[in-house]
Amino acid sequence: MPARRRQIIRNRALPILWLTVVAALLLAGCSVDGTPTKETDQQVQPNPVPTMVVLDASDSMNTADAPGPRLDAAKAAVTSLAGGLPAGTPFGVVAFGSQKVARETTQTVGCADVRTVVPLGPLNTTALQGALNGLEAKGYTPIALALQQADEQLPASGPASIVLVSDGESTCQPPPCETAAAIHQQRPDVTISAVGFRTDDPSLACIAEKGGGLFVTADNAAQLSARLAAAQNAQAATTRLTPTSRGGITIGQSLSDVRAANPSFPTSGRTDGDRTIYRWIDCDYAFVDDVLVEIAPGDPPGSAGTTIDGVSSGTPGSRAVELYGEPLEDSDNVAVFTADQAAGTAYRIGYEGGDTIADGTVTTVILCHCLPSKKSSDGGPEVVKVIAVDQSGNPINGFAVTGSTQSWDSSTIGYCSNAIGAITLGVYHCGSTADSASVCWPSQGRLLCAYSPFKTELTAYSYSGTLPSLDQPDPDVSPWGLELANGARCVKVLGGAFPQGPVGYLYSYSCASGSDYTFVFVPTDSKQLFDKSGSTWTVTYGESDSVPTQVAVTKAYYSAAQ
Repeated sequence: MPARRRQIIRNRALPILWLTVVAALLLAGCSVDGTPTKETDQQVQPNPVPTMVVLDASDSMNTADAPGPRLDAAKAAVTSLAGGLPAGTPFGVVAFGSQKVARETTQTVGCADVRTVVPLGPLNTTALQGALNGLEAKGYTPIALALQQADEQLPASGPASIVLVSDGESTCQPPPCETAAAIHQQRPDVTISAVGFRTDDPSLACIAEKGGGLFVTADNAAQLSARLAAAQNAQAATTRLTPTSRGGITIGQSLSDVRAANPSFPTSGRTDGDRTIYRWIDCDYAFVDDVLVEIAPGDPPGSAGTTIDGVSSGTPGSRAVELYGEPLEDSDNVAVFTADQAAGTAYRIGYEGGDTIADGTVTTVILCHCLPSKKSSDGGPEVVKVIAVDQSGNPINGFAVTGSTQSWDSSTIGYCSNAIGAITLGVYHCGSTADSASVCWPSQGRLLCAYSPFKTELTAYSYSGTLPSLDQPDPDVSPWGLELANGARCVKVLGGAFPQGPVGYLYSYSCASGSDYTFVFVPTDSKQLFDKSGSTWTVTYGESDSVPTQVAVTKAYYSAAQ
């Protein structure tokens, strides 16, 4: 795999490593009870322990893309979760943002908008549904206070579960990640998991990581229902294929990182074309250039694969369509579904008994970095997402820190905003001059910054002050970098001094093509980067003192956080 391809692999829905995961996987067959397993087509069953659900009822949960309002889908998922628990299991619900309308409320008042909708007590599904029906989405997002209120209701000892369902980051202090860490540190037998509903916000992933639980995302009501149950019973979900990982091993990890976390992982494997396949316990792990690209449980590969949503051998193919939408490819009894768009991962599902998967029955499930290139039907370029740092702040995908750590003061941090070409939250552009850092990822009190999407060097910066909150990325953001059909690689210009350019054009990207200094320009009047009128998208390209020409764009590079 070329170096530039290694950059795009990332994990949005990382299942956090529970302390017992590795030991359980080592027992046999990647099972959690020491016996070889072949999971059936069913969701993870909830764990009958005291459970508090923390439910987001902030104003954004009115968004009707679940389909229907997000809050309605969340209510249905909570009801489904409760329905899978034995009668009498202690169960309760805390909601935030359900009482004070955000636009009519000060932040101080809005950040106190937390209430117990259902006090922890023996499960009564009828009463639960009635209480949920009365919830409305109105206000702020005080996640930390809601976690505290949920924790205060749990029994003083014994295992218990807190599950947060939210569609965004907290808008109130204190930072909820710190609250989750404090709860789990005091009570290691209490797990705190998070389900990001139509979001992969890093703050939600941090809550699950520090809370010893599971972080998954859900993009529709069907996924939300299945993944809420998995989040409540994180231990049982360890053998499932999440959209990016299995048992703490993640697509995009380096071979050395996998071995460091799993000392018994094999030291040798078999070669299959450009891939090296390592058989560990009952799973095939395929690497290209020492980067993990495929996880295939069972023998034959994929026969024991089960998604986090319960799709496995024997599942009706129509259920996969319900969960993941129409397949991106479907031929020769193999269908490919999007697992995680931003990570470039897919579920490759084999089936039998039908001409299409919707009419067949699942036989195999494999998780792979095999999402078909996202090319627009009108000739748009392939979209490449550059992820250099994982959720724990460690360089990944071939990136490495070079040189010594430099220092920034609070004024530099004050200039931080969404990164150049950012398509997710959690990645920053810092500085006020042309040599400012284009893309920076938080890393344990530092920022690891890159200046080009085509180089794997990171510069570490320590800083004082607090990173500012970011706005949602612009859906029409210009790419960080472009790769052109003539081989030129171009990086977004951030200012600086240039010679007089072609009349009627502005400098937009600086390119490298051999020893020439070339540029991508945008017309002064329209300021439109791409010309989409032909069979392929083109940009205006040339030297500063020559007449520019149109050149096709093959790849557009964007920055993103895990």
